[in-house]
Amino acid sequence: MLKVNPATAKFMLDRYVDLKPGDWVVQNAGNSAVGRYLIQLAKAKGVHSINIVRREGLEQELTEIGADLVLVNGEDLPEKVRAELGDANIPLAIDAVAGKATLSLGGILSEEGTVVNYGLLSGEPCQLTADMVVFKGITLTGFWLAKTLGAMTAEAKQQLYGELESLVASGKISTPVEATYHLGQLEEALRHAYRGGRSGKVLFTPNG
Repeated sequence: MLKVNPATAKFMLDRYVDLKPGDWVVQNAGNSAVGRYLIQLAKAKGVHSINIVRREGLEQELTEIGADLVLVNGEDLPEKVRAELGDANIPLAIDAVAGKATLSLGGILSEEGTVVNYGLLSGEPCQLTADMVVFKGITLTGFWLAKTLGAMTAEAKQQLYGELESLVASGKISTPVEATYHLGQLEEALRHAYRGGRSGKVLFTPNG
């Protein structure tokens, strides 16, 4: 809950594009744990977020944590975003899905924008058109937390997690927990975790 998701969101938001207050970032899987942390971290930087989700009914809860625009995945996403935002600067896209979802993000980005892929929920290769790469200058790169942490000094890791710990402890960033189980409830917990339409994490509490 501390080591992986908020660190992943922070690195992807900070490392690839020099975002300025007023810029926009677009992401799919906007209601995932990484997505929720990214919304909150972007808001703290003065950066607006466009959040693509798979189902209706998430608009209010994501807006309450700082999302500026929430759209359900579907056809013509680039056109829908530009109809809402006009020529707003959207230099960064965060991709958890790959496949055609990467293509949608590339179509949303401003010229010379960057797509950062960190997941393969679709099971398909990332897609961008030659027009996007050649004429629009869109860049595709990938992020893997384990590799990033492995290249950091112990002091840098301490600084990173000290900052994130303070944000979590102060309530400035969080992700919802739907249910907790003790270790004797393994089967019940796993059934719950694999249900569709959950509204938060399912956690074990090893000490009861």
